[in-house]
Amino acid sequence: MLQFVRELRQLATGQTATEFASNRILCLAVEKLFINLGEAAFRVGEVRAGAMPDIPWRRIIGLRNLLAHGYEQVAHEVLFKTIAEDLPALESALVRWVDRLEPI
Repeated sequence: MLQFVRELRQLATGQTATEFASNRILCLAVEKLFINLGEAAFRVGEVRAGAMPDIPWRRIIGLRNLLAHGYEQVAHEVLFKTIAEDLPALESALVRWVDRLEPI
């Protein structure tokens, strides 16, 4: 999940919302990464996810479902805003989570 978040943030770096939304290939890549992020979140499982209440699991999985099943037109400006406003905090939470994991 952390890698997907970092890739999403990197793809949006240096872009304005308008530039982002007008780049179809970039938008498709971002959609796929959000789908991957949501799938990874789903696979974490309820018990482990419960240990990290500061991660918005349902929202992450819900966005994945929306993108994967095409329930409506994707608003790429909203995805850009999500990357800019929500992913920095998610990245920090995931880093804290990874740091707490025991080494194999």
